[in-house]
Amino acid sequence: MKVNYFKLFFILTAVILFGGMPAHASLGILTVSQVPGRIMWVDVKIGTMQIKIDQASGRGEKKEYRITRYETRVKDPSDKKFLTIDDLRPGENVTLDVVDGQEDKIIEKIVAESLEASDFQIASGQIQAIDGQAGTLILQEKMRNGVQEDSNLSNFIFDPNGIVVFQSPSTQPVALVLKPGDSVQIQFVLKDGKQQAYSITLYVQPHTTTTTVTTTTSTQ
Repeated sequence: MKVNYFKLFFILTAVILFGGMPAHASLGILTVSQVPGRIMWVDVKIGTMQIKIDQASGRGEKKEYRITRYETRVKDPSDKKFLTIDDLRPGENVTLDVVDGQEDKIIEKIVAESLEASDFQIASGQIQAIDGQAGTLILQEKMRNGVQEDSNLSNFIFDPNGIVVFQSPSTQPVALVLKPGDSVQIQFVLKDGKQQAYSITLYVQPHTTTTTVTTTTSTQ
């Protein structure tokens, strides 16, 4: 039997080149879409995050995605910092690479703002003044980064349309109207000399019950 070695070589080469390619790449059916949005909450332990999709893309909805430390790559726009899902914070702007038709699968790539976990600071205290439209807040600090403060007044700025507000002990954002006198914890970063708040956690003061004891004295 005469063997066509050239034809056999061509077949073997095709098998090696195309056999290891993923189905969506070889068939050209599935594509990757970039989904921009703002992180609403992220839970590394259960491997889930929720983002509010940018309204510029015509959606503005909130959606949850799966992430893991080993399969999800996190990078900043210039790809100069080593980031992981542990560096993701509520309020950050991100862009997710999502395979069309596989939105329930683990996200393999996230482009996040170039902020690492070490960039974030925490301040706790009472709100003295807040302007929800201008995005300004004055806090009477009682603690910063775990260190007791002497009630210093500090100014913060925030994005009125993007600030993420929690109500302790919940880890998911809620629709709350903050007001002077509220006890809060602010997660922020320093940007251009200003304190930019990314998330605010409201601590509800426990209700106190007053008990009145009446003593009756009788005389005989």
